[in-house]
Amino acid sequence: MKKAALLALTAGCLLGLPPGPVIPRSDGVKIFGALSEAVPQPDRPLLLLFFSLACHVCWEELFEMRHFIENNDIPVGLIGVSSEPEEELKPFLRKFAFFHPVVSDRGRALYRRFGVRLEPFRVVLDGDRVLYLDDAAEDFFVRRDRVKRCLLEIASR
Repeated sequence: MKKAALLALTAGCLLGLPPGPVIPRSDGVKIFGALSEAVPQPDRPLLLLFFSLACHVCWEELFEMRHFIENNDIPVGLIGVSSEPEEELKPFLRKFAFFHPVVSDRGRALYRRFGVRLEPFRVVLDGDRVLYLDDAAEDFFVRRDRVKRCLLEIASR
């Protein structure tokens, strides 16, 4: 048993807590080649957030949406989508502790499917149904508010 796990188990016993399972440590980064690999059988709606590593606004949006979903307990899976290769995505995701699944869409199939022309770009799916699709002609903050309203509607169901 690793030293940290042993210390945690000992501290838990001293505090009277029941022993829990020892979870092996991993980097937590999950990068897939396709949406169907990332979420083979979606059991809830998904927010696809298209981003680029060169776009600081995209970074902000990844963390803004993660924070919004988690703090409002919205039953939606967050999936990052980028056209960058896995070797470039992994260090970024590790550095910023972004552990939601990410699709490295090298062939840009998802970009074409949803008509993504700029990043960040958001799509909310419920199965094959599109519940929300960013309109690139709208202001960024208007689009952000619209996707948040869509997510809150999902949470209120």
